[in-house]
Amino acid sequence: MRERTILLITLLGLGLLASGVAVGVLIEPLPEIATAEALTVSRALKVFFGIAAAVFLGMEGLLVFAAVRGHLLGKSRGQVGSGLEMVWIALPAVLVAVIVIVSVNALSEIEAPVRNPMVVTVTGKQFEWDFFYVDAAISSDTLVLPVGRPVKLVFASTDVIHSFWVPAFGEKIDAVPDRETSLTLTPLIAGIYTAVCAELCGDGHEGMQAEVRIQDPAAFEAWLGSQ
Repeated sequence: MRERTILLITLLGLGLLASGVAVGVLIEPLPEIATAEALTVSRALKVFFGIAAAVFLGMEGLLVFAAVRGHLLGKSRGQVGSGLEMVWIALPAVLVAVIVIVSVNALSEIEAPVRNPMVVTVTGKQFEWDFFYVDAAISSDTLVLPVGRPVKLVFASTDVIHSFWVPAFGEKIDAVPDRETSLTLTPLIAGIYTAVCAELCGDGHEGMQAEVRIQDPAAFEAWLGSQ
C-alpha cells in the first residue's frame, strides 16, 4: 500500500510539473514584443511563471491528496516523513538556483555592449517627450527606429522625474534631472507603438505620450531624409 501511495504522489507531482511547464510555454507575459530585449525578458518571465505555476499546483495537489489519503500517510509517517523533509529542503534551493541563473543570464544579455549604436537623446519635460538624433542632428516629437539596428537612448529631464515606458520594449527607465540614464535596444518587429510616462509627474501626466514607429531600414532612411 505504501508503494502505491508513493507512486500516486510521484505521478501527481509529474502531472502538476507538466502543467506548470505548459503554463510557462503557452502564456505570453508581455502584451507585445518589438525588441530583442523584450524577447529576452519574455523568455525569462515564462520560466518564472512556469515555476510559480508548478509550485502552486504542487502545493494544492499535496493538500488535496493529504486530505483524501491522510490516513495512509499517517500510518507510514516515520518512513515517509524524513524523505519529505529532504524534498522540502532541496526543492526550494533548486528553484531559487534556477531563478538566479535565468535572471543573471537575461540581465547579462540585455546589458551586453553593442557596437556602433545609433544614439538618440530623449528629453522628458512636463508633459512631452523630445527626441534628438545625434548623428543626423534632427529633432522629432516621434521616435522612429530602424529594424535590426542597435539604438542607444540617452535620457534627461528638464524638470521632474519621468519614466519612459514602451510596453513592447519590455523595459522602462527613468529620466532624472541633472543625471544621464540610458537604454540600449535592438528593434525586431516593425509597427506603431506608444511611449508613456510611467511616473506620476504632475497634472498633465496622463497625456505625456509619444508615438513610436519601428520601420524597415529603407523606410527609416526615407523618413530621416525628409526631416
